[in-house]
Amino acid sequence: MKHILIVEPISKRIEIRDRSTVYDALVALNHPIGALCGGKGTCGKCKILSVDTKQVFSLINATERKFLSTQDQTQGIRLACQCKVQGNARILLLEGLLSRGNKILVDSDLNSVKGETKEDFDPVIKLIHLIVPMPNLDHPLDDVSRLEMTIKEVLPQFRVSLKAMGNDLYALTKILPNHLRSHRGEISLSYWIENAALKIQEIEAGHHKNVYGLAIDLGTTTIVGYLINLSSSDIVAISSMLNPQVTIGEDLITRITYIKHHEAKSKAQELIISAFNQIISDVCTKAQIHANQVKELVVVGNTGMHHMLYGLATEQLAVTPFVPVFKAPIYVDASSLGIQASPYARIYSPPVIAGFVGTDTIGCIVSSRIDTYEKFSLLIDIGTNGELVLGNKEGLICGSCAAGSALEGAHIAYGMRAAEGAIESLKIDPDTYISSVSTIGNIKPIGYCGSGLIDLIAEMIKCKMLKRNGNFNRDYLPDHVLKKHKGNWTYTLYDSEIQGDKFSDLRKNFKITVSQNDIRQFQLAKAAFLSGAYLLKNHSSPSRTIEQVLLAGAFGNYIDKENARIIGLFPEIESGRIFQIGNAAGLGAQLCLKSTRLRELANNIAHRVEYFEIASAKDFQKEYAFSMYFPYYKLSRFPSLEEIYHELPLR
Repeated sequence: MKHILIVEPISKRIEIRDRSTVYDALVALNHPIGALCGGKGTCGKCKILSVDTKQVFSLINATERKFLSTQDQTQGIRLACQCKVQGNARILLLEGLLSRGNKILVDSDLNSVKGETKEDFDPVIKLIHLIVPMPNLDHPLDDVSRLEMTIKEVLPQFRVSLKAMGNDLYALTKILPNHLRSHRGEISLSYWIENAALKIQEIEAGHHKNVYGLAIDLGTTTIVGYLINLSSSDIVAISSMLNPQVTIGEDLITRITYIKHHEAKSKAQELIISAFNQIISDVCTKAQIHANQVKELVVVGNTGMHHMLYGLATEQLAVTPFVPVFKAPIYVDASSLGIQASPYARIYSPPVIAGFVGTDTIGCIVSSRIDTYEKFSLLIDIGTNGELVLGNKEGLICGSCAAGSALEGAHIAYGMRAAEGAIESLKIDPDTYISSVSTIGNIKPIGYCGSGLIDLIAEMIKCKMLKRNGNFNRDYLPDHVLKKHKGNWTYTLYDSEIQGDKFSDLRKNFKITVSQNDIRQFQLAKAAFLSGAYLLKNHSSPSRTIEQVLLAGAFGNYIDKENARIIGLFPEIESGRIFQIGNAAGLGAQLCLKSTRLRELANNIAHRVEYFEIASAKDFQKEYAFSMYFPYYKLSRFPSLEEIYHELPLR
């Protein structure tokens, strides 16, 4: 038996089997879902509203009661992953499930590129204009021979042998006669060089002045594409979107588990390819070019995303010793993956390093050139799967830490991604304990994103609202500041009745809170980064002092670096030595498009970086536990924060 489910306000209609969940229907629609647990019923984020008066859904179960208040249940609010359809039904997606403008870092990359020198512009894919002489009775040479002769005359430094092209020569002979005669021998040839031999990619009739490439940062949460003119090095268009794989899980482990249990390797790959094609369409529309002009794609991402893109097995990545399928650069015909660019386009990714430290970390190294620094430096790419690189020109060591999705809103009652309506920054008045908040899009708040959460924790520490172990400092605070809800102490950072005028918020008694459990979830993420940095340092250079910290990625760029320093997100360092370097992985992908030399660096450096399995370190449990404290269990590791913390109790 099948039923019709109508999804509002996106006006989608889908036919689903009896007793399928609403979550299943939304996955089938490829609608981005805020189900941070992948539909397991452990996050409570996938709230919907039933607008039917008839009993067309399964009864509310114990899992839903855990996340839904009595008022929610009375209003007809359900969890999509638990709510089974038993008849024709209509639902309304609530604010958390509606796609909003997401704050995705793009502008910083443009600023970074301005500092790049033209000397390094030498793209792998090149375009040349040729005029092939037409045959005559005196010189009746065949078309292929005349083309080869012309190429050798213009590019004598390279070996050219069209007869050695094999099957590619057959494909060439099918199009070459028409191309030569339609424009009296005038053609445009895109090519690359391999071991001093010229490799023809595509021949087009007429004189084409520009050839394009697309650099893609394939993140667990977001995907950003940069369209680059490979004839001028200019970025001509940028497009970004949420990774549609959020429909099968928020983090890598959840997705890998979903793929295993649902035999969904192809589905995971199709979601990525669909996103790539949307980005290609968007950037080509913005640049007013045809997708056929995109001749090469460079993609970076962590090892899990890399494997999912190329349709590789991922199950082994989730179990010790966390080995990838292979560790080498990869070139694949884009058309074989269903990518809608030039039919002759190639897709390239640098080598992965090890474990979950993938090609995005290679991108960070290539763009930051941390491998050339004199100063002993720590680079952190902050994300759901955080990567750390430590060292300088004398050597690099790297590792990854499972920070989880707390900074993306997972397991936090009012946590959310950096989208419109998210509180992104705030201040707390130390006298009244009332906060002043700012939201993305300057619209009424619906939750807080990672940067807002860091500000919130730091402000509570400054106002002595927390103990160093993360517990509320209840002995210090006036009774009215904290409220108990379902046995959990909470602080209200936004109340529409008090702060609503700023946003013209007409909601009655709407509150955004942070609970003791929310703070604990944040501590888990914070501890992952700090302990990871300490363990890398202890393993490689215990006596050395970190001289500068580089924060990469969108999250690393938007956070208040002073507040991040105060809470102990990374080891002790003064603010002036913390640098927010933007989307370093995405910039690295761009450089691999634009520079043959830097692509060679990317291909080689993965074998020069030492990998350290942080979670297997002897002192991991101790360091992780100590790093849960603000800023760390032993305050002596953060002497510059003594003034802020000296009055706060440890526990």
